[in-house]
Amino acid sequence: MNSQTLPNTLGPFMWKYLKHKKLHLAGFVLVGVVWAIEMSLSPFLLKIIIDTVVAYSSNHILLAKFILLPAIWYVALTFIVNLNFRFYDYVSLRLYTYIKGAVNEDMISYLLHHSHNFFQNTFTGSLTKKLSDMMDNIEPLINIPNEWFYPRILAMIFASITLCYVVQPIFGLILFIWAVIYVFVTYKAAKGSEKFARMFSESAAKLSGTTSDSIANIMTTKLFANISHEISHIRHDIATVVKNDRELLWYNLKVNFLQGIGISIFVAAMLSGLIYGAIHGWINAGDFALVVTLSTSFMWGVHDVGKQMQRFFKAVGTCNQALSFIKIPHEIIDSSDAKPLVVSKGEIKFENIDFSYSNNNALFKNLNVTINPGEKVGLVGYSGAGKSTFIKLILRLIDTQAGNIYIDGQPIKKVTKNSLRKMLGTIPQDPDLFHRSLMENIRFARTDAGDDEVIEAAKKAHLHEFICELPEQYQSLVGEKGVKLSGGQKQRIAIARAFLKNAPILLLDEATSSLDSVTERYIQECLHNVMQNKTTIVIAHRLSTLKDMDRILVFVNGEIVEDGTLSSLLENKSGHFYKLWNMQAEGFIPSIK
Repeated sequence: MNSQTLPNTLGPFMWKYLKHKKLHLAGFVLVGVVWAIEMSLSPFLLKIIIDTVVAYSSNHILLAKFILLPAIWYVALTFIVNLNFRFYDYVSLRLYTYIKGAVNEDMISYLLHHSHNFFQNTFTGSLTKKLSDMMDNIEPLINIPNEWFYPRILAMIFASITLCYVVQPIFGLILFIWAVIYVFVTYKAAKGSEKFARMFSESAAKLSGTTSDSIANIMTTKLFANISHEISHIRHDIATVVKNDRELLWYNLKVNFLQGIGISIFVAAMLSGLIYGAIHGWINAGDFALVVTLSTSFMWGVHDVGKQMQRFFKAVGTCNQALSFIKIPHEIIDSSDAKPLVVSKGEIKFENIDFSYSNNNALFKNLNVTINPGEKVGLVGYSGAGKSTFIKLILRLIDTQAGNIYIDGQPIKKVTKNSLRKMLGTIPQDPDLFHRSLMENIRFARTDAGDDEVIEAAKKAHLHEFICELPEQYQSLVGEKGVKLSGGQKQRIAIARAFLKNAPILLLDEATSSLDSVTERYIQECLHNVMQNKTTIVIAHRLSTLKDMDRILVFVNGEIVEDGTLSSLLENKSGHFYKLWNMQAEGFIPSIK
C-alpha cells in the first residue's frame, strides 16, 4: 500500500476496505431481508393459528386440518431464522477479521511514515490508544447498520403493509408514520452525540499518553520522590475524561427520555385503535394478537435502533478521532520520480542549505560544506550549535527549507528514503532497543543476516563474551527500551548493528561515550577498522575521538566557523576550537558538546 494515499475521512476510509467485499455486503443484505420478512410473518402466522382455533374449536378434525400448515411454518421459521443468523455470523467472521487486520496494518504503516518531529511532539501512549480505539470500533461501524438499521427499515415497510392489508390500513399508517418520525428524531439526536464522543475519545487518548509517559519515566519519579506530583499531574487529565464522559452520558440520557415518550405515544395510539375496532366489531381476536405482537416487537426493535444509533455515532466520533494522525500529511515523502541511491564513493555535499525549526530563528543560513569520500570528519560545538541537525538532515529525518544535500552528486530529496538510509550506518549516543532478543536487536540492522553474521558483529563490538554468560545467550530478552542492559551494553549493541550493516557512510554520535575506559580502547580500535574506506561523520564529545579524525568542523549557532585538522585548529590560539580544547583539558567542561 502507498501510505501517502490512505483516505483521511471516515467514509472513504471504510469504503477502501468494503469495496473489495461486495459479496459479503450482499450477504448482509440477504440476511436483513430474511430477518425483516420473519419479523412480520411470525405474527401473521400466529394470527392465522389463533383465528383457526377460534373458528374450529368445536371441530377437532377441521381444526387439525387447517392449523397444521401454519403451525409447521411457524416452527420452521425458527429454524430458518437460526440458519439466517448463522450465515450472518459466517459472513461476519470472514469480513471483520480481514478488515481489522488490513486497517491495523495500514494505520500502523501510515503512522510509521510520519516524520521524526511528529513523534517528538506526540505521546506514544496517545497514538497506541487511537490505534486501539479504531480496532475496537470499526466492527460496530459495520455491524450496527447491518444488524439494526437495514433490517428494521425493511421490517417497518413489511409490517406496515401487513397491517394495512391483513387488519386495517389505520394500523399500518400509525406504525409507518410513528416509525419514520421516531427514527428521524432519534437520528438527529444521536448524530449530535458524535461531538461529545469525539471530545471524550480525545481526552481519553491524552490521558493514555500522559499515563504512558509517567510509567516510562517511573525510575525518575521514584528517584525524585515525586509520585504524588505525578498523580496530581494525571489528575487533571482524569478530570477532563470524567467531565467529557459525563456530558456524553447526560446527552444520551435526555435522548433516551424523548424516546420513551415516543414509545408511550405509539402504545396509546395502537391500543386506542384496537379498542375502538373491537367495540365496533371490525377487530377480531387474531387481528388483536397480530397488532399487539407485531407492534410490541416492532416498537422495541425501533427503540433498540435508537439505542444503537447512539452507539453508532459514538463509534463514528471515536473513529474520526482515531484517524486524526492520518489527517496530518506526512512531512517527508519520496518525490514521484525518486530513484534508489547509488553510493560509489561516499561524497557528501551541502549546497546553500537553509534550515530552521518551526517557530525558531534560522539555524543554518546558506550553509556550504563538502565532505570528501572516505574522509573522517568530527563535528564540534556547544549544545544547540547544529551538530545533530547536520546529521538529521543527511538522514532526512528533517528536511531543508532551501538548498540541496548531495551524496555522490545525487540530491537526497530525489532518492527514496529507504535506499538513502540503507546506505547510512548510524550509532546514536542513546540507542533505541526493542523488547526482543539480543539476536533480533542486532539483526535489525540487516534483517536478512544469518546468525553467524550477527555473532561476528557482536564479537567486533566486544559484546559476544557478555552475551555468552547469559542463561539464554543470544535469545535473552533485553526488556522495554533495553531496560535490562547497562548503558555501555546498549551502546555496544548499536555498534554491533553498525558492523553488521556495513554501510559505506557512517554517522556516529560519540559511539564510545557510555563505555568504560578499557572497553573504549577496544571499541576505538574496532571503529578505526570499520571506518576504513568509509565516509564517516562523528559528533565528538571526547578529545580521544578527535585524534582519529582527518578533519574537524566547529559549529557556532549554525555556522561552521572553523574547518581543519586537529593540529591546524590547535595552532590558531584565538580560535573557538582552541578555547574549547583547553577548557576541557583543564576540566572546566566535562566534554565538548
